[in-house]
Amino acid sequence: MKVGFVFHIHQPVGNFRHVMEAAFEECYRPMLDVLASHEGMKCGLHISGSLLEWLENNHPRYIEKVSELCRSGRMELLTGGRYEPVLTVFHGDDVRKQVEAFSDHLETISGARPAGLWLTERVWEPWLASVLADAGVRWVVVDDIHLERAGVGRMDMFRPCMTGDGRGTVRLLAGSMEMRYMVPFAPAGRVVEWLKKQRDAGVGLVFYGDDGEKFGVWPGTGELCYDRGWLHEFFGILESLGWLDIILPSRAAGMPAAGPFCVPAGSYREMNEWTVHPDHAESYGRAKAALESAGLKDSAGHLLAGGTWRNFLVRYPESGELHGRVLASRDMVLKSGDASALEHYRKSQCNCAYWHGVFGGVYLPHLREALWREINLAERIALEKTNGFPGVEPVDTDCDGERETRIITRGMSLVVRTFRGLTVGQLAFFTPDGSPVVLGDVLSRRREAYHDEISDEGPTEGAIGTIHSNMGSKEEGLASGLIFDRWKRTCFTSLVMPADSGLTEWMSCGDTVKVLRGIPNGLSTTENGETLIFRGDFSMPGIVLRKEVSVSLEEPVLRLGAEWITTSYRRVGIEICLNLLAGNAPDRFYAVNGGRKHEMAASGVFRVSRLEVVDLYRKAAVVIEAESPCDLWVAPIESVNRSESGFERVHQGTAFLFSGVAEPGVSIAMKLTMSMRSPEEAE
Repeated sequence: MKVGFVFHIHQPVGNFRHVMEAAFEECYRPMLDVLASHEGMKCGLHISGSLLEWLENNHPRYIEKVSELCRSGRMELLTGGRYEPVLTVFHGDDVRKQVEAFSDHLETISGARPAGLWLTERVWEPWLASVLADAGVRWVVVDDIHLERAGVGRMDMFRPCMTGDGRGTVRLLAGSMEMRYMVPFAPAGRVVEWLKKQRDAGVGLVFYGDDGEKFGVWPGTGELCYDRGWLHEFFGILESLGWLDIILPSRAAGMPAAGPFCVPAGSYREMNEWTVHPDHAESYGRAKAALESAGLKDSAGHLLAGGTWRNFLVRYPESGELHGRVLASRDMVLKSGDASALEHYRKSQCNCAYWHGVFGGVYLPHLREALWREINLAERIALEKTNGFPGVEPVDTDCDGERETRIITRGMSLVVRTFRGLTVGQLAFFTPDGSPVVLGDVLSRRREAYHDEISDEGPTEGAIGTIHSNMGSKEEGLASGLIFDRWKRTCFTSLVMPADSGLTEWMSCGDTVKVLRGIPNGLSTTENGETLIFRGDFSMPGIVLRKEVSVSLEEPVLRLGAEWITTSYRRVGIEICLNLLAGNAPDRFYAVNGGRKHEMAASGVFRVSRLEVVDLYRKAAVVIEAESPCDLWVAPIESVNRSESGFERVHQGTAFLFSGVAEPGVSIAMKLTMSMRSPEEAE
């Protein structure tokens, strides 16, 4: 019997250097050393472009060693989208060019052009077949669930399978889910017994494809794989088996193929389940349990398909907006013909910050910020190249059927949502050297199905298991700290609440807090050459609001004008949410009326005429000045979410509510000027 291995290693665009260094020392380097020491081992290796770039710059000897193994015939490299995008959600021509460019680079390392592709998160859609074939790809790594859902018989699951879309074909190599759950968590001998069982059943090929991080990065696996020697033992046993032939994946892909089959859209089992909306997760779980209790456990995975990866772009509107922004910028970037703009554009497609399963993904602010930085850089460079400032264009980045206005000047970038209450989103400030500082990337908190599993108890010690095992809380009190946002946390949101409301009602997003949003009456947009002005009226029972948002096309300045008339006493206000990426860092703070510095995670109640929000780390500041003093409430926005090591609290931004109490029949006005500048200028 033959066995083939592919290991995939990846670090997302924008990840912390210390995280990448730890992954290298604890996983990538020792894993490669163990592989190299077993001369009978052969495998495929996929290194994502973002990680490869970092390794080439920081650990070139690692790349040299990979090259040596490839040229000796013991390893081969797999291609993919260079910066690990989910291929199915971007333009087919862009996918082809990105794969081709990455293959060109990998050929210089390995000496051979890759024929196989590591499919990002194994997210497949049928139309990929011809695009990948045109890019020179001959075989693709998927999971066995892909073939099960295509109706492939059991024995054909252990062979390469053909698929196509009428314009091109590729071969699919399906990794065994059963084997990836055993490796490296079951004793090495038990894995070998399972392989022997497959051989005795007449299986000619077993294929394994999974993340390399499970050999050192996942909790407890460094001790298991290296201190206890699991990986060395496993490879040694495989080499000693006379009935087992360890082959390169390209040779596995070249074996007689089954098919053709029509493989539906999907990913690996866990991903398909993660995409299910929380409102349906409980019923999905019951249906799965019913199938398992009926003796159909092995069939549950393909009989209950779950969702598709695209669901994340709806479940997390922040992901959908980023994705829409990338698509909307495509023509601008391509028109510029600038190679640097194109590279930043491709980096903005890195998948990790678009979704959430076990890993933090969309919940990790530094990963989201990195992608917003990349698309802002791509746009700014493209506009510089084409002399296109200011760039003002109607776009629909959130795919709600209504167009927003994207505005890019030399000093800032933002989107005005005229049909979402005249709010401002996707806010970034350009420093004098052109570096974008992403300020408006605040993640609204939403219910997750796993929130029911969170305990208020602190960390617990447990045995080594897969990241799909139940995890404990990383701190006490998480369950009681859950808050879900009833409105999108962005800039210039208009709020109304009872006059006697306090900080707690607003912080907890209580039902008494109302949002004036939707399509304004009498909407108008005017431009005088220097300023773009949006006006509109909003109403709800007992309240009328006249609102104006002005965007300077020359300086990084926004102005907000609001006038309310109510029929009863009400607290009315404007909410501005900003994200400085850390709640308790001493180099990020806010100050009221030039007073003492407060951490971004510190709540408070103030009387304000001037607010300074300072980010010394990224060298930017936001100054908000009120024409007349008003009340200021401040609250941190903190999510409670799952990570590979347990449930944790993550700072997603800080909300500032400028408000006052309106008297019946008496208008109350508020004028705010919001400017972005360097910290020195803010003093």
